[in-house]
Amino acid sequence: MFEQVFDNPQSLELNFKLARIQLKNGNLKGAAASLERILVRFENESTAQLLLARINRQLKNFTEADRLYNQIISNPNAPQENIALARQELGLAEDAKGEQSLWAFNGFYSVGWGKRNNARAASINNEVFYSGTIYTSAVSDEAEYFRQGILGLNLSRGFESSNDRLISSVSLNDRSYDSSYKDGRNQSYNFTLGYDKEMFNGYTRFSVNGGEMHLAKQNFLGFTGIRIDHRRVLMPNLLLNFGVGGTKLDFRYYDGIPDNNLKSGWNHTANIGLTKTWKRFRGNINYTAGRMSAKEDYYSYKSDRVDMSLTTDYGIGSTTIFKSFTKNNYEDVNTGISPNIERRDVINNYGVSWSIGLKNYDIPSATEPTLTIFYSQGSNLSNLVNYKRDDNREWMLSISQNF
Repeated sequence: MFEQVFDNPQSLELNFKLARIQLKNGNLKGAAASLERILVRFENESTAQLLLARINRQLKNFTEADRLYNQIISNPNAPQENIALARQELGLAEDAKGEQSLWAFNGFYSVGWGKRNNARAASINNEVFYSGTIYTSAVSDEAEYFRQGILGLNLSRGFESSNDRLISSVSLNDRSYDSSYKDGRNQSYNFTLGYDKEMFNGYTRFSVNGGEMHLAKQNFLGFTGIRIDHRRVLMPNLLLNFGVGGTKLDFRYYDGIPDNNLKSGWNHTANIGLTKTWKRFRGNINYTAGRMSAKEDYYSYKSDRVDMSLTTDYGIGSTTIFKSFTKNNYEDVNTGISPNIERRDVINNYGVSWSIGLKNYDIPSATEPTLTIFYSQGSNLSNLVNYKRDDNREWMLSISQNF
């Protein structure tokens, strides 16, 4: 392999392969040299920066590790996976300076305020189709203001002999609507335990997760799941990711939603995506195929979803535009609604998000408070009037901080 790199020192693929072989053999300085050759030619290759930062952390070169981590974090066009890992591992490097510890603890919080049109998801004109007749629903489609708080905590452990990592995280979400309908407070929590393994010329994450969702202070949904995700560099600043997973959804008996528990079952998904970084832009596209197997067939469906986004640092701060498209095909008719029409949903959503750091008033850094303005709009073009919605608009102002 070394001879191949010597003959073609500018090859991204060969230098990555050589670096991984050297890391596996414990040759940290040799791996660092291979990664530095990549960065000479592709200075913003964030995966190479991430690997090199880890090596410098193991070699106790904390100043250089910090510099590389901060380069990734301050590059809004780097893949989000690499930015998140850099934030976590920057805390790991900071802890290692003082305590020589492989453990790291970090997190973030966010508070926001906004407005959501049709917060209770009423159908168009409040129409409901039942047993061949259209009725007017009593559910209000009025817009409602809300307050939101999010707290995320991460605990991870690195290993001296490899780039593998043990990770755990928990997130708490609280959104309160200014509503006169029941109690407008909705809460959820989610936990994840995973292991990142360097394998197959990339990184594979094995993880389990679970949590609950409460609507109006009533237990609405519980879930547990397992996932396997893999990501690798295909070429300079082009990242491939794919994965499979299964989540068991346990819908609870819920006052006001008949047969809510009949939606319970397994949701299986498979996804593949690409992230491409240019000098001032980052583009992302992801396709997800899924199948929900519920207790009742008329709640079971097959789904296809495409998510796209484009982020740029032109102007002040960082701006992202996004678009998603979802198609759900239900497997059986709900005779309580219609004896011969199977439900088909086509859901569109698009919007824009703009963020700015509140210290340097430009691209947010890892340590400063961040102001984000978010706006989205969407519709559901269902073939049943019960589920047709054409005004799913939401905007929100939020302030977040990493710690």
